[in-house]
Amino acid sequence: MSNNLSTILDSDGGRLAVREYLDEVFLERKEEQGVLANTAYAMPKAIPDHKGQYIEMTRKDHLRRPQNMPSPGGSGSDPLSGAVLGGEKVKVPLEFIHEFLKIGTVANMTSWIDLEEWAEHDLPEALRKRRHEKMQNALVVGRMKPGVYDANGDLSTAFDAEAEATVTLYGFSWTFQPAAVSYAGGADTWDDMVTDGNKLTWDDLKRKRVQLSLSGAPKINGKYVCVLSDAGMYDLLSDGEMGEAFGKAMQGGSKPLIKGVEDQWIASFAGWHFVEDDHPFTMDSAGGEEKRAEWGDYHAAFCFGGSSFGSFHLGGYGKGKPKFKVQDITLTGYEKSIGYLVPDQEAVVNPNWCAVIKHAVTVSKPNNYSADNKQLAGFELPSAV
Repeated sequence: MSNNLSTILDSDGGRLAVREYLDEVFLERKEEQGVLANTAYAMPKAIPDHKGQYIEMTRKDHLRRPQNMPSPGGSGSDPLSGAVLGGEKVKVPLEFIHEFLKIGTVANMTSWIDLEEWAEHDLPEALRKRRHEKMQNALVVGRMKPGVYDANGDLSTAFDAEAEATVTLYGFSWTFQPAAVSYAGGADTWDDMVTDGNKLTWDDLKRKRVQLSLSGAPKINGKYVCVLSDAGMYDLLSDGEMGEAFGKAMQGGSKPLIKGVEDQWIASFAGWHFVEDDHPFTMDSAGGEEKRAEWGDYHAAFCFGGSSFGSFHLGGYGKGKPKFKVQDITLTGYEKSIGYLVPDQEAVVNPNWCAVIKHAVTVSKPNNYSADNKQLAGFELPSAV
């Protein structure tokens, strides 16, 4: 008698021999770091508890040039006017991020995985990625209009679909300033860059590094930082001028550079620390340069020195894991909710020390992309969006 699987499934009695084995290890999924949420780049500032709803910072002006004393051989005289101690105020208001989910008691008791533990791992991860997006928004447009979910989980207001740099909070009007914006290939406008299809080039970065230096932007570990997508790096490595520069450096025996070229990613070269943006800000020609697209043909590269943008929070609420509120919300305890409320803000504090270079990319879609397999970057958005 044949005991192959087809025979067993075709036999009523044989089906008893067919069992399911559950592999209690999750398959891998796409993981993203959200590098702009890293406090190594964003200046962290906190408002003490019970001390206010916005933070006011002061940047000192430099003093004027001192003058020579007139008639040094005579009695001399004081300057006709004195120097002035001046400064610039930067004010940033707090906003709040919140999220929650429901966990059935029976489901958690009988499931092979602890659902509460799962939630407590993924909630902070989603928060970190959203902070990364908010920092991108701050650099690109100052601030985006926040997304809002409705009762069935769909979006009633889309995320990052509209710039809202000026907003009223706490009865005051606030305007968030973006970073300086430029376009690949030296294009003057977004439309010019799109029309010409300009990719990121080595010359774009050489110019930007000099501009940041002329603005006095402080370096981070001796260099400026360029956070760009893998697609942007692909085009940068394909740039003829950059290839020539690399060739000369490699002939000189630069082991880190040789290793970087072999790995198709340059960690540090010619005044720049390169950092991969694994959740890039992408745009398309239809939505324009102030709207995030799902898989746009145009990307944003973020270039900055130290103290150019900041991440602001309240009191003991740090930039790591939020404090969860876990509670039973039913009469009989059949369900719990796990949620948090985090005061938080991302903002540019010195637009002279940071920049966004918008550029076309050769490769914009992921592997196996289709209308039914969009693989939306970072978050699984509702299908209606």
